[in-house]
Amino acid sequence: MSKEQREKAIEVISRDPNRLVKTNPIINAKFDITAVQMKVFLKVIASVDQSNEDLPDVQISLKEFQDFVGGKTKNLLKYLQEELTKLRKKDIYYEDDKIKLEANFFSSIVYDKVQAKFIFEFSNKLKPFLLQIKENFTVLDIRNLLFLDSIYAIRFYEFCKQYERFGAFELDVEDLKDRLGLSTRYKNYFDFKLKVLQQARTELESSSDLYFDFEEIKSGKKVVRLRFIIIENRQKTKIDESLRLQILEIHMLVKDYVTETVVNTWFKKYPYAQILAGVEYTLKEIKLGKVHEPARYLQKMVSTKDIVEQQETNELKIKARQEKLIIDETIKVKEKSITYQKDSLLKAYYDDCLEFAIHLLRHDTSVGVAIYNELKNKIENGPKTVTDDLVWEYILASEESSIPMKFYVAIQNQQFMVTSFVVNWCKNHFISEFQRIKDPYLPKAKEFGLVL
Repeated sequence: MSKEQREKAIEVISRDPNRLVKTNPIINAKFDITAVQMKVFLKVIASVDQSNEDLPDVQISLKEFQDFVGGKTKNLLKYLQEELTKLRKKDIYYEDDKIKLEANFFSSIVYDKVQAKFIFEFSNKLKPFLLQIKENFTVLDIRNLLFLDSIYAIRFYEFCKQYERFGAFELDVEDLKDRLGLSTRYKNYFDFKLKVLQQARTELESSSDLYFDFEEIKSGKKVVRLRFIIIENRQKTKIDESLRLQILEIHMLVKDYVTETVVNTWFKKYPYAQILAGVEYTLKEIKLGKVHEPARYLQKMVSTKDIVEQQETNELKIKARQEKLIIDETIKVKEKSITYQKDSLLKAYYDDCLEFAIHLLRHDTSVGVAIYNELKNKIENGPKTVTDDLVWEYILASEESSIPMKFYVAIQNQQFMVTSFVVNWCKNHFISEFQRIKDPYLPKAKEFGLVL
């Protein structure tokens, strides 16, 4: 690539909010910061037009950091302020044959409460390493770092990108520890290997397009130097673009409720089909007004396996319950109708029998006398029932002088025991007449299982 082509490429890269040109001295510098602090530093650099001659203050809204770092706005603000307060006090060191650098990452960091944005002022000493870069640089896409959780993985990713075209690089163990801000830690090489080297390698292999293996170079029994072999994560490279498109697709659907970083974490845990099903289901529920906390509901749904199948199963269960309720209600209505018809038939039959008994009392005085004499005989000579006693007492208490009239008046006054006694007596003594009353009711009574 010619000088002109390189400068043109740098100019284009400088205008890409996700890519940055980082000088190798900054990559190889000594510093000790957290992964979040590193991501903030890279995000701020990516927001600079590095083709310019001057480096103005950089303004980044809290919303932008929310998309990049993740978390709820209220908690994120407190978290970022704490992290940035620590970052502003951190030093960065670099030395080679030509220069020795000691500086802070930022001279000042201001938070504008009204506009909810951070304003970063770079240290003047860093400006030559950030602007008008002509050589000895590495191009980074900060989106490749979103899935990396440890500062060691981020640092090693930068090392791998720096030496990617060579396929390998070597570093003295003590120099490497010094660069990582670990000169006073991990005195035991085994701990350094386990907690730094292997952790970074594992994280890069699972989340990056580049990772590394390493060989130990010993002096006697002591490991003094490491050779890192850079490996292209082919499977990761193949799916990288597809994954980004999927993340973009999902984020466009839910950007009003969660950040892109939250979406990224979903893809680290769940398959695309599950995430999409959970998102689509949640959006449908939101549209119906059933969801009051979309972010929390989204998290629950995308973490639920087979949401579509479960929803279909739940809908079938709901439908079955509704159908059962309808059937049960229909049965109840039908039962009520049958009960009503039964009661109506019995009442009509009884009313016809009572009407004929009254007719007998009014037109044949001997009927009332016969009822009275039979009742008197049972009271005096037995056998008798409690009903007989009660009817007898009621008849004797009547002020009517005529015996048939006593019964007739009792019936007119709706004295149930007397009425029932008279009707049953008439049925037993006028069998054929009452049979003619019963006959029209028998078919329906048989249908209802009634005995008249």
